[in-house]
Amino acid sequence: MIARVALLLAIGMAAFAAVSQAASVAQDPVVVVFYREGCEDCLRMEPVLKDLEAQYPNLGFRYIEGADPDATLMWSLAAVYGVVPLQFPVIFVGKTALVGASRANELTLRSAVEACASAACASPLDSIHPSGIPWLTILLVGLAALVLVVVFLA
Repeated sequence: MIARVALLLAIGMAAFAAVSQAASVAQDPVVVVFYREGCEDCLRMEPVLKDLEAQYPNLGFRYIEGADPDATLMWSLAAVYGVVPLQFPVIFVGKTALVGASRANELTLRSAVEACASAACASPLDSIHPSGIPWLTILLVGLAALVLVVVFLA
């Protein structure tokens, strides 16, 4: 009886951990846009971004204003992507980084977003927020060990 309860508990906790991890992955944006209020280039790229966001709502778009405290993320991403953000907007999509507005940037943005829609891309934020300690793996191994101990002692 105790072995069955432990087994059901282990399965339930593992399922909960898997669902929690999947939910957090789904919240990470694939497109991260840094902009500044009143910026002409930002206004030029806005309709393109809104069109892509409407076309691919499952990708996740995050907009961060240049005065926002999270705007410091731009410098961390720029270092990882090897770009110098001298003007706004600064857009990160999958493995692509764009600075400023131009027809070439519009086409590159569309291409990068379409590529991420057809083949899952990691969030740019993943490159600066490493996963750290694999808590889910530790939890699952611990639960499996607990179940084995309970089964062998029963």
